[in-house]
Amino acid sequence: MHRAKIAVAQIAIIAVLLTTWELVSGRLINDIMISAPSNVFPLFWEWLTTGVILDAALQTFSNAALGMVLGGTAGIAVGVVLGQSRLLGDTFEPFITALYTMPKFALIPLFIMWVGIGSALGVLTAAVVAFFLIFFNTFFGIREVKQSLINSVRIMGGSTLDVLWRVRLPSALVWVFAGLKLAVPQAIVGVVVAEMLAGDQGLGHLVARNASSFNSAGTYAALIALLLAGFLIDRIMSALTKKPLEWKNSGSAM
Repeated sequence: MHRAKIAVAQIAIIAVLLTTWELVSGRLINDIMISAPSNVFPLFWEWLTTGVILDAALQTFSNAALGMVLGGTAGIAVGVVLGQSRLLGDTFEPFITALYTMPKFALIPLFIMWVGIGSALGVLTAAVVAFFLIFFNTFFGIREVKQSLINSVRIMGGSTLDVLWRVRLPSALVWVFAGLKLAVPQAIVGVVVAEMLAGDQGLGHLVARNASSFNSAGTYAALIALLLAGFLIDRIMSALTKKPLEWKNSGSAM
């Protein structure tokens, strides 16, 4: 019953927003700025059935996925190394934190100089964004293990490698899942921004191309595609990370 009420309320909110949008467009606000839903959704459906959105989405998400793999792998590796060594961690962590605080999208012009435009730019941007989020979760996951657990393994004759595989990594994996929930959408945002600034394919390029030609309906249709794709990705990541995050929040990972 509760879920039914929530669903009805959500449908009502969407209906009110769409109706208001339709009435405002071309009347209170110039339709060049806000194209009416009656123009946007038919174009969106046309792009969906002709494969325009699918092709653009595949380009965007494949770049984001590759960037996630590269950046995430590097983040886990560096996080494990620095997390295990107090000396290395304390030495390099301030430098990595300083780089992390720098707005990543401000680096895109530099990335263009390095790799040019196109897919490589999106992959590099996603990799850099993912690296820092995964690194910090891995780093603190490795360090936040209870010392009593480490001592127990060592008392039983475990080596440093045993401590890593049996204690530190299982604990860090929970933190990595938490980082993934943040890193995946942020990596997609990075790819989209790169595509908007200097891309020749993808959803970001679709938005920028229509906006630059003052095609309001096309711009909104592309934004709706991004909205739906982002919402779907968020729900998928929430489902995948639900159990690990419940374990982390319950304190079992500590």
